[in-house]
Amino acid sequence: MAWDQQGHRRNLTQDEHRAFWAWAAVEFLRHTGVRIEEMLETSHHSITQYKLPSTGEIVPLLQIAPSKTDEERALLVSPELADVLSTIVWRVRDRSGAIPLVASFDDRERLWNPPLPLLFQWDSAGRLWPVSPANIRKALNEVLAATGLIDENGKPLRFQPHDFRRIFVTDAIANGMPPHIAQIICGHKDINTTMGYNDPRELRQTGEKPQVSSAQRGSEGLQRYYELAS
Repeated sequence: MAWDQQGHRRNLTQDEHRAFWAWAAVEFLRHTGVRIEEMLETSHHSITQYKLPSTGEIVPLLQIAPSKTDEERALLVSPELADVLSTIVWRVRDRSGAIPLVASFDDRERLWNPPLPLLFQWDSAGRLWPVSPANIRKALNEVLAATGLIDENGKPLRFQPHDFRRIFVTDAIANGMPPHIAQIICGHKDINTTMGYNDPRELRQTGEKPQVSSAQRGSEGLQRYYELAS
């Protein structure tokens, strides 16, 4: 425990938990463009491999469980995303090296999911819990407040998890990804929805620099998306 400037007690362990998961959420969301519920449902089982028919090369994939569209999809794991996933896996492994099984509650279906090795889980009061959307939003608010960052109007910078989905689409299209490929990656039924997410002002307002990996920018990387989508 510690004390803040207002004389309130602070739980440094919980502060550290939220700081880590804020970082993990930001990196995961901006490198995948997934919805927050899809991120929180990602388990160790979601990390798979795919053999490219044209070259025989093995590439890592991240399977996204059905959510809003009720359709499963697979994302190519960039080197940046691989670093994030490996850090999360290292964080949640127990002493045996395994990722503990945790049951999560599906708000949409109003039922408990079977225990899974969820990537987004933490220990609170000696018990493992899935990281909730409320946890993520609180963590993001705390981190942004601590940075003191402001937007172009001089107001404190605020982010919702869905904002990173918009940034992902804008960044990807700005760096040469065909819109219909971005549509498949995001799981949109209508390409007009995808194009509605494409707003260069998103990058200017946040000072975001293009983050699409070199593997995605080049023609070879884009060809991989075409092959995976076909």
